[in-house]
Amino acid sequence: MKHAYAPMTWRLTWPMTWRMRCSAALLAAAIAGAMTAWTGHADAASAASDASAESEAVPVQAIPTPDDPPVPTVPDLSALRTALAEFHCAELEVAIGKDQRIAISGLTAGDTDPDSLALLAQDYAAGHRAAVDVERASPALCEPLTLISAHRTTNAGSATPVSIRLKGGTGGVALDGGQNLVFDVTAPDFPAHLQVDYFTSDGDVVHLLPNPLEISGRVDAGAVRRLGERGAGGRFWSIGPPYGHELIVVIASPTPLFASPRPEAEPAASYLPALKQALDAAAPTTVATARFLKTRAP
Repeated sequence: MKHAYAPMTWRLTWPMTWRMRCSAALLAAAIAGAMTAWTGHADAASAASDASAESEAVPVQAIPTPDDPPVPTVPDLSALRTALAEFHCAELEVAIGKDQRIAISGLTAGDTDPDSLALLAQDYAAGHRAAVDVERASPALCEPLTLISAHRTTNAGSATPVSIRLKGGTGGVALDGGQNLVFDVTAPDFPAHLQVDYFTSDGDVVHLLPNPLEISGRVDAGAVRRLGERGAGGRFWSIGPPYGHELIVVIASPTPLFASPRPEAEPAASYLPALKQALDAAAPTTVATARFLKTRAP
């Protein structure tokens, strides 16, 4: 039995020991594989987390920061200019200032209120501030402007409008005492007869053309007629008191406005009814323009 028992012990013991060793080895290998897999998964997860963090951080760092402020839009002033032209007792200009404000400047002989002009500018250019710098002239100068308002509108729509260009003034609109009044009149696009009147700040009117030395005011189409130049053989005028805002009116008509010459100077109150009558009878092609100027003590 001993001999028989020993082989059985060997046969039973050895195979079991080998299997147990194989099982242990397999278990160790499995554990090692699991640990490797877990470690790889952890490393991958960590790498993915880092990559995710980097992918989330990049857009934040890549957001551009503007270096310059946005460029403000420049409003279209054409509609505002058209609206300002309706103030027939005023001479107004509009522009964009360096601070992007709408600047309205000029002169008015009517009851135009600076605040109303600022509100008008905001209506036509919403979102833009307005600065108004308008001087006031005598309300008496509004009446001649009212009489020629329709003819001024016709003139503004002409291809070659009648115009006034002052010489020697500061900015073309201011003259000091003792200076000569010299200016050019550009005729319209038809042969015309010019009536040139100077309304003073104290209520008189001086008829610059026709005058006793130049009884004809006729000019060719588009011609330039200079008035007031010394040595040209015609009348010349010097600025004197009283000083203030004054007005030049030029009317161009196919035939003379008046059948007989007017006095060289007369009260405006006497002249304006006669001017209204002459304009009512004038040809439809009659055009007119006006120019304020400021006179001041030397």
